[in-house]
Amino acid sequence: MNILDRARIVGATVSYDLWLELAGVPGRRRRDLRRELRANLRDATALVGSHTAVRNLGSIREMAAAANSPDPRHPRWTVGFTAGLSLLALSLFAETIAALSWFDGAMAATPQSRVTGEMTFFPGSSLVYSPNASGLDSGFSISINLGWVCLLIGFIAFVLAAQPWRILLDRHTRTPSR
Repeated sequence: MNILDRARIVGATVSYDLWLELAGVPGRRRRDLRRELRANLRDATALVGSHTAVRNLGSIREMAAAANSPDPRHPRWTVGFTAGLSLLALSLFAETIAALSWFDGAMAATPQSRVTGEMTFFPGSSLVYSPNASGLDSGFSISINLGWVCLLIGFIAFVLAAQPWRILLDRHTRTPSR
């Protein structure tokens, strides 16, 4: 088996593991399924080559979904992280667009002194526009301090998608009654 064959097998295994994690399959079960897939791909590579062996798997996503039903007691950390990071990025993008609009309005007003402000939908943020009118090189400087709303949005998305309370529910159901 050459390096390209090993790379294809590793790529398929990593992809499979990612889809298993997104499906909510617990860690031990994922490890067993990865080992099984890796062994099957090595055997198939010896017979037909790695390219054909990986291609014959079909959809790795569907294979991972069919491999095991998700454990309702297992938090979905990867899903939570992905959702939280995505909404954090979107809210930061929205705050940046709002700040650029504020700066555009401040520049259009052509103030002679420093202008400070805040954005209503992003509490905790502050904006500063300062014109520089010293001699021939007139210009401006801007400053932005991002608020806490974007972090809160990302954290809430993480918690709602990951559902960490599943661990507490699992401990509660395991506790023997007296």
